[in-house]
Amino acid sequence: MIAPTRCRPSPSLSPPPRGAASSGLAALAALITAIALPAGTVAQTPSSGAAPSSANVPAVPPRLILSQEVATPPAQTEAPLRIVLLLPTEQPLLRRAAASVRSGAMAAFALSKPEPSVRDCPYPNEGVVAAYERCVDATVDWVIGPLSRSDVAALAGARLALVRPTLMLSPLGATPPAPMAVLAPDLDSEAEAIARQAGDDACRKPIVLDTGGALAGRVATAMTLAWRERNAIGLPVVTLGARSAWRKLADGWRQDNVDCLLFSGGGATLAELRPYLRDIAIYATSASYEAPLERTVDWTGVRIADAPWLIDADRADFIAVAAPAPAPDAPAPSPTLARLYALGVDAARIALSAARGALPVEFDGAIGRLTLRDAQYRRVPMVGEFRERALVKAGS
Repeated sequence: MIAPTRCRPSPSLSPPPRGAASSGLAALAALITAIALPAGTVAQTPSSGAAPSSANVPAVPPRLILSQEVATPPAQTEAPLRIVLLLPTEQPLLRRAAASVRSGAMAAFALSKPEPSVRDCPYPNEGVVAAYERCVDATVDWVIGPLSRSDVAALAGARLALVRPTLMLSPLGATPPAPMAVLAPDLDSEAEAIARQAGDDACRKPIVLDTGGALAGRVATAMTLAWRERNAIGLPVVTLGARSAWRKLADGWRQDNVDCLLFSGGGATLAELRPYLRDIAIYATSASYEAPLERTVDWTGVRIADAPWLIDADRADFIAVAAPAPAPDAPAPSPTLARLYALGVDAARIALSAARGALPVEFDGAIGRLTLRDAQYRRVPMVGEFRERALVKAGS
């Protein structure tokens, strides 16, 4: 059926002459019929007073609508993503870390339109698998968490009845089972980045200083491997002894023309050692930057591999999700908590970017430039330099 076209006569036109109305309607009917006919068909105009024959008047295709009132289907709005935050906010030792990750994620979710439906799924010690099974069903689009290495290993090795896309936030050391993936800041990538920076800075005779302990030893090993990969030679590794021998140790380095020190330890040790290291450039990882700058000694000149969130904080996309400023009487958040906040921001943005599809292969994140390989995001951190109690991008 052809929908009628509604027309309004223009007030500026004179009415048609008497007797012209019937002929005008007949012409309009003939025109509409001709439009509806298939190509090559001649319209038959019935004679006056004769009923039109159904054999001579072809049926109008139902898809033809001449009215301006074309029916349009209602817009289909996709349902908001359903996301579970599987974080250990009930564990005393991890509560603050988990809260920082959650705050960063929620700041990123708040900017999404439509905003996702987020469910918190806290759990006590050794309860991550039970929490996953309790909180995750077939309607969940993404799970973000868990946070600790032990919980990530437990979840990856569990025989779960249902597994939804899950972004785990600590290194696993192996390819995670599908559809799980790993997003985690790591010191190994920072050790590699700072060793490359030392090479770019044309260090002539660098050494690696191992301050002792499993973590520092792993960082020292990563530094030496990265240097060897770039320069085809190894780096001497020196173990830091008792404090009483530090002056003699540093004097010996200067006599041997050591010009760069790749430091693997923590910030407290570096703060105590720094006065002995005049004229020696220092390169470090985020393991050395634990206390807020206003509570550290002057580290001007020290170069560090760390999250862009701390080094390039004025980036526009970082400002949009920045944490609220602390109260005047509240302590400044530690760099460690700031990194965890950035991890939450990246986890949320990656989940939003993937939506109900595949994870992005490349992502410029708050913890570094990320590349997905074997279901794990490999990170390239940023290198910064301390200048008068401020941390800025190296070379800026």
